[in-house]
Amino acid sequence: MGIAGTGGDVDLCGPQKRKVWLWLAVKRCSRRIVARVLGERSTATARRLWQALSRRYQRRGRYFTDRWESYVGVLPLRQHRCSPTGSGGTSIVEAINCSLRHRCGVLVRKSCAFSKSLQMHTTRIKIVIDNHNANVTLNVV
Repeated sequence: MGIAGTGGDVDLCGPQKRKVWLWLAVKRCSRRIVARVLGERSTATARRLWQALSRRYQRRGRYFTDRWESYVGVLPLRQHRCSPTGSGGTSIVEAINCSLRHRCGVLVRKSCAFSKSLQMHTTRIKIVIDNHNANVTLNVV
C-alpha cells in the first residue's frame, strides 16, 4: 500500500484574497482518497494531513510525494519516498487532482465558481471527494 502527496490550489476571492491548497492522501491500489486537508503549503498543513490519516495508514503506508520540503520531519523517513518529476511516483494523485478539477469548479484557477467562504469551498470539495470515493469503490467491486 502506498499513499501519494498533495493537490492543487484553491483561490478564495473577496477583499482578502488568499491561496489555499488541497492536500490529498490517496491509497494507490484503489485510488481512494483516504485523507484531505485545506491549508497553506507549509509543514503545519503537512502535519494536519498526517494526523488526518488513520493509524493503519500511518503505521503501514509508504508515502510517495513530490520533493516539497514540508514533508521532511512529518513523514517517517523509512516510509517516505521522494519522487522526482517524471518518475511516476505521484502520477496517481496528479490524475485524481485533474479529475477533481473537472468535477469541482473551485479547484480550477481563475474559475467563475468561486466563493468568499472557506467553509463553502470545504463543503463542495467534500461532496466531490465523497462522490469520487463512491465511484472508485463501485469500480473495484
